[in-house]
Amino acid sequence: MNNGAAPLVEVRGITKRYPGVLALDDVSLSVRAGEIVALTGENGSGKSTLSKIIGGAEQPDDGVLLIDGEPTVVANPATALRLGIVMISQELTLAPHLTVAENVFMGRLPRRGGLVDWPAVRSRARTELAALGVHVDPRVKVGDLSVELQQEVEIARAVSSKARLLILDEATSSLSETATERLLELVREQGRRGVAVLMISHRMPELYATATTAAVLRDGRMVGVVPLPETPEPRLVHMMVGRELNDYYGGRQVTPGPVVLDVRDLASDDGALAPTSFQVRGGEIVGVAGLVGSGKAHLGMALGGAIPATGEVRVNGTRVVLGDPRRALTAGIGLVPDDRKRAALLPTRSVAHNMTLSWLRTLSRFGVVPGRTERRRVREAIAEYGVKTSSPNKLITQLSGGNQQKAVLGRIFALGCPVYVLSEPTRGVDVGSKSQIYGLLQKLTAGGAAVVIISSELPELIGLADRVLVCFRGAVRGECSGEQLTEQVLNAIAVSGHIHTDDSGEAA
Repeated sequence: MNNGAAPLVEVRGITKRYPGVLALDDVSLSVRAGEIVALTGENGSGKSTLSKIIGGAEQPDDGVLLIDGEPTVVANPATALRLGIVMISQELTLAPHLTVAENVFMGRLPRRGGLVDWPAVRSRARTELAALGVHVDPRVKVGDLSVELQQEVEIARAVSSKARLLILDEATSSLSETATERLLELVREQGRRGVAVLMISHRMPELYATATTAAVLRDGRMVGVVPLPETPEPRLVHMMVGRELNDYYGGRQVTPGPVVLDVRDLASDDGALAPTSFQVRGGEIVGVAGLVGSGKAHLGMALGGAIPATGEVRVNGTRVVLGDPRRALTAGIGLVPDDRKRAALLPTRSVAHNMTLSWLRTLSRFGVVPGRTERRRVREAIAEYGVKTSSPNKLITQLSGGNQQKAVLGRIFALGCPVYVLSEPTRGVDVGSKSQIYGLLQKLTAGGAAVVIISSELPELIGLADRVLVCFRGAVRGECSGEQLTEQVLNAIAVSGHIHTDDSGEAA
């Protein structure tokens, strides 16, 4: 980082208001060429709003944006792109009906003689993707790709645009560990080439491995800009949340009870999950780890009835009908899917409706819910699950990603199920909200619930789970607990399907 250089991009006194919310309050920040700035803060702190203003997707109510020292109006994303400002978001902006190549060069298709040079489009797209370690036919429609591959196409599009400022807003949330490391190395390389980077992520290890500076937002205000390598993580977290997060994972003090969930030879009809058997006791948290495509996601969906499956699943001894999410829920399995946008939210409905969707009927008398009772229960649920919203009647999509997730979790947790299957429950959630969610999980297990957590974050599984199952090529190939429950051992099984040992017989 060259501290003497003039800022490439600078915001001064930026203020942004929404109905009932002051999203940004007199925020100032500068980013220099070659500098990688981690923009941190809890969900709802203003990070995404600030990045959208810089990227032209939102306009400030007050303040000024300067590029190369000149006041500039970034009227829309197209203007931002012409200025060299490129944004990669966790919310995909690809056109699913177009090919990979067309998406990579959208709006910039190479031409020759006034016509699109399709061989050049496909060749250059293949080159850009190969630089990310991605090998996919550029003629394939984007909508036919997995979410992870779509995210990598989005990244290739951004990098190929020769950005001067690259904004990453939770860009790794849908990526595997390997793909994430490739992206982080690409970001570091962009910094070495003089590209300025503004990076939003709730994954602390990613920030510390990549960024040079941390800018911390809290409640819409800039509370500090610090050199990241010299700032211990507890201090950074304290700046973000305004308090100490003691006992982050909540501590495990529950003695497991009788078997609540009994799974025997569960397999998905599409072959992605081979016959799998395990048990979970009441009060126990069992984690599930594995790489993308290992079968862990299919295990969660099969348990929750979201995909056709064979085998046998019992809850408290009663057999569950497979392949039917409604009957799985009736049997006592509460599923929180990993893709909340598509599978868990009603985007056109309010916070209140989204939070009460599953349990409102339990309040009804003769099919009618008294309005006063509904409003009271909604207020109680919002408070209990820590959902930050100016009004229960606000659209759910107007909340930050973390608050949307807490609303989804609150809706399912309120059902009082004996079994919960949670897939990526803290994806895109800040450290403060994660701590709240972990506390809620401890309450569930203290009440005797059996919890299965499927997560890509190994520290989360190690900190929360009593034991962790590891999937490899569609099957559970290992189980770790106690002293074996380490990132090294979990990674070894996830990559090879077995635990490597040294000459002494210890895990290596």
